Amino acid sequence: MATSIVLPIKKVFSLVDSRIIVEIKDEERKFQGRLMAVDEYLNIHLEETVELVGNERGRNLGTVVIRGNNILTISPVI
Repeated sequence: MATSIVLPIKKVFSLVDSRIIVEIKDEERKFQGRLMAVDEYLNIHLEETVELVGNERGRNLGTVVIRGNNILTISPVI
């Protein structure tokens, strides 16, 4: 039985131009925005970004670039 494995980088590339939530290594802060670009180091460029603290909406940040080594999770907005 052969199964195909999807690499995490390919999954993130498939989310370009989608709305995502990114959790970073900092006090339960998350960012929600539209993924515009990602590179091989998982550095990401978000537009229309909103900061989420806990589960509450925080500041509107606009354009944000997050360095890949600061990211804990990336998930699509459903």
